Amino acid sequence: MSSPVYFDTSVFLAILKPETTAKQIRALIKELEDENVRIYTSVLTLQEASVLGFRRGTVAKVNVTRIGKLARIVGISPDVALTAAKLEAHISDKASESEKERGEKKRRKWDCFHIATAQVYKCSVMFAEDKPMQKRQSQLGLTNLKILAPRAKSSTLDFGPPAAAKKES
Repeated sequence: MSSPVYFDTSVFLAILKPETTAKQIRALIKELEDENVRIYTSVLTLQEASVLGFRRGTVAKVNVTRIGKLARIVGISPDVALTAAKLEAHISDKASESEKERGEKKRRKWDCFHIATAQVYKCSVMFAEDKPMQKRQSQLGLTNLKILAPRAKSSTLDFGPPAAAKKES
C-alpha cells in the first residue's frame, strides 16, 4: 500500500456543492482507490463541510456520511494539537501583524490543524482546492508533505474528436 494522503475540507466542498472541479476530484479518488491509498481527513472537516448543509434556504443535508465513505475521519490528538501549535508559531514568527494578517489568523489556525493532522498520520500529499492552503507548503518550508490541487495523474476520458481532427477544423 502506498503512503496515505490527506483531503482538506475544500476538496469535499468541491464535490458536495458541486464545483467544476468535482469530476477531476472523483477521478483522483478512483485512482487512489485503485492504488489502495488510504485517504485521511480531520474531524474539523465535518464541522466545516456541515455548514454547507445547514445554510439558510437550503435543504438540510448530512454530509458526514458522504465524507466518511471517502476518507477515514480522525480526531484531534495531543500530537496533532502540538504540531498545529508549532506550525502556527512558525508562521507567526515570520509574519508582521498587519490588519490583514490578523484577519487571517482564524484561517491560519484551521490550516495548521489540517496540515498537522496530515503530518501526524504520515501523509505524503495533502490535497487542497484553495490556493492559500497550497501556498502553506512553501510558507512553512514543508519537505515531507506536498500540498497539491486534487487532480488525477491520468487525464479523464475525452470523448471529443481526435487531436488530429481538432487541428484540422
